[in-house]
Amino acid sequence: MKKCLLTIAFSSTLLVTTGRADDDRPILKESPARLVACMESTARANLLAAYVNITRDAAQKSLRIYAVALPATAGKFRQHGYQVEVIYNNELALKGKTSGGPYHLQYNAVMLTFAAAQFASGQKEFGLYLVKLLASAEPDLFWSSPTHPVMTLQQIIAGLEKNDGSVAEFLKDEREQWADILKSYGP
Repeated sequence: MKKCLLTIAFSSTLLVTTGRADDDRPILKESPARLVACMESTARANLLAAYVNITRDAAQKSLRIYAVALPATAGKFRQHGYQVEVIYNNELALKGKTSGGPYHLQYNAVMLTFAAAQFASGQKEFGLYLVKLLASAEPDLFWSSPTHPVMTLQQIIAGLEKNDGSVAEFLKDEREQWADILKSYGP
């Protein structure tokens, strides 16, 4: 029995090794550190594109949210002088689960920043509306900072609805972040 298991293990190893020897794709020859650096760079580029696009979308009062959850209501909505489009695409939702820093996730995170800035600047109803749309569209989206534990969108919504101090750091950080985004990437 042991000899049979040993033979099977050896054969499996030989098949795996042989299969890899024929695969000469350059990406497979890169070091893990280089691959991680590439993934981080791609995520950063996606974030910068989201900064540029959202500042322009906000200036044109035409926003979008990328939905990765089916309960989200896709469509176009008018709210506080803005057209807000919620876009759902099944393939995007599926591929986004395994990608590092995909554009739609970066865009939605920056949309959360915009929503918080709206709330903090007195547009409370509109800011809350956007956060609720985001919670429906991207339920796993969250906020954190080096000095504050992770907050889910549901916790943020509860804090915004109560208008208590539980989201004060979130609002302050995101309002400052939005001002920096506008200054650096705005139209």
